[in-house]
This record gives sequence, C-alpha cells and structure tokens, in this order.
Amino acid sequence: MTTAPLTPKQRDRILRAATSAPSKHNTQPWWFRWDGDRLEVHVDPDRTLPLGDPDTREAHIACGAAAFAARLGYASLGFGTAVDRLPDEDDPWFAARVRVTDAAPDPRFEALYWMLPRRRTHRAPFQETPIPPLVLEYMRDAARDEGTWLRVIEHGPTYEHLLGMIRQATDLEEEHLREERAKWVASPDAIHRHDGIPARSLGPQPETPTGTVRDLAIGRDVSGRGIAVFEARPTIAVLETRDDTPAAWVTAGQGLLRVLLTGTRYGVAASFANQPLEITELRDEVASDTKHYGTAHMVLRLGMGTDVPPTPRRPLTDVLGPSAPRSRNGAFPV
Repeated sequence: MTTAPLTPKQRDRILRAATSAPSKHNTQPWWFRWDGDRLEVHVDPDRTLPLGDPDTREAHIACGAAAFAARLGYASLGFGTAVDRLPDEDDPWFAARVRVTDAAPDPRFEALYWMLPRRRTHRAPFQETPIPPLVLEYMRDAARDEGTWLRVIEHGPTYEHLLGMIRQATDLEEEHLREERAKWVASPDAIHRHDGIPARSLGPQPETPTGTVRDLAIGRDVSGRGIAVFEARPTIAVLETRDDTPAAWVTAGQGLLRVLLTGTRYGVAASFANQPLEITELRDEVASDTKHYGTAHMVLRLGMGTDVPPTPRRPLTDVLGPSAPRSRNGAFPV
C-alpha cells in the first residue's frame, strides 16, 4: 500500500494517463471517481453511441483501456496495482477500479507509460517496410499478459475472407450510422471541442478503396484531406477474449491498449477495421473464421507508422464525474 495519500499532482498524472486511452470516434465514454487512492472508471452513458454501439460493448472496451492506462500512470510513480472489474450491483455503469497493491509494478510498464503520448490511431498510409515477426510476437505476448488473445492474420484464405467481410460490412453500413458518426467526426464545431475526431486527424481519402482503411467521413466533403495510395494488403489482427460479457469487454480494453503500446514502442501503428463486428451476423462469422481463443472484439489494421496528428482530450476537470451513475437521460439506470 502507499505510505502516504497520493498528492494532487500524482492524481493528475494518473488521470492524464487514463484519458489518453483510445475510444470509438474519440467519444471518451468515461468518467472517473477517486475513492481514496483508488481510481474508479465508469461508463458515461451520455457519451455512448446508441446506434453504433447499442450494447455499449465498445464503450466498456474503452473504459478497460483507460483502466490499463491508469495502471501505467500508477506504475510511473512506483506503485503496483490490481484491477477490480464490474459488476457492481449498486452502480450499473461501473466498469473497473484500479487499486494499489503491495507488489512492485510490472517492470515493463515504465516503457509503456512513455508510449502513451506517442500512440495514435493511424488513418494514413503505412510505410512499405513489413512488421518484423519478432515484434508481432511481442504484441501477441502483450495480449496474453492481459488474458486476451491477438490472432495475427497476414495471408491465406482466412485473410481473404476477413478482408472480404470488412468490405462487405463497409458497403452495408446504413445512413443513420453515418449520421450518428458525423456528430463526432469533423463536426463544424470541432475547433471548440476536446473530443471527437477533427478533420486534421481523419487522414487522406484512399485513392482506391482497400476495405481495411475506414473512411470515417465517407460521403461528406471535408476540405484539406487530400488523396493518397494506401497499402493494399496490411497485416490484420483480431483481438479476442474467452467470453463475451461486460467484464470480458473491460478485459479486452486492457489487452487492446497493452498491444497498441507495445507496437508503438517498436514503430508499429494501428487503425481499426471493426466494420464486420458492428453487424451481428458478420461478427459471428469473424469469430468462426478467426477464432482461436474466444470472442472477437477488435479488428486491427497494422503496419509501420508515420507521423500523424493526435486527437484532442478533455480537460481533467471534465472527466471527474458525479457521485452517482446516470442513464442517457440523466436518471439512475434500471
């Protein structure tokens, strides 16, 4: 245990780490509460996507990633941690609690902590250099360390089938999903916002649709993006957990960020190709086609990265939430 309470500066350091986690369309669907030196992570239902993420699976994954990032923040201060996951009968939106333990922090966490500000969702073309096989193995190890499985798919019938499903899901995307996304992606008021994806972070439009590069502003005229040739056959990876429960979603988020930061350390970048996971029938097909460990949660496009701009983050004062959970309309959820 800590010998003295965390100072305000230390708390801010941990919170900044937590808020650097990735989330769908950078919605940042979390709020945090301090309980002594323990940090609680809660899903913020007002920041979820009722159409694009109706069961809040991806919001829980984001909160799991935030919990892992908070662990890195604690570790950078010399504290080992453990994570208590949901459920909490008194708080339906509770996702995880990060608490200090007597154990020393994982010695690998220090390097990962310094990768947090360098990690980006990479919506630009990758370099032509292939990912070294040893680095892919490090990323698989990172997933296993968090109780998840990263299935890397580089070629063969499974690759072709998965690529086809990504393209199919992109073609099947309905207009109401694009309208919901437009509220978060390159919105007219983006210059005044601390969330969402501004135009500068969208990346260029693909000259030829590849399937794995998701154009988040498809069908919209967003100035200044340009057009680029993307790699036709990037490495694809599927992140899985054994179960498909809210607790498993939080676990998936922790594994996801550990994988992404491990890749960042060696120059590997990622974007998300989750289109087939957003359609129930195709998600089941992804699972049956790539299944090794359990349920598919994330489809990643991987490659050697280049410099891309960061997405904004909310001020710490905005992420410290209320003393009671809320529903979408502000009432206690039932």
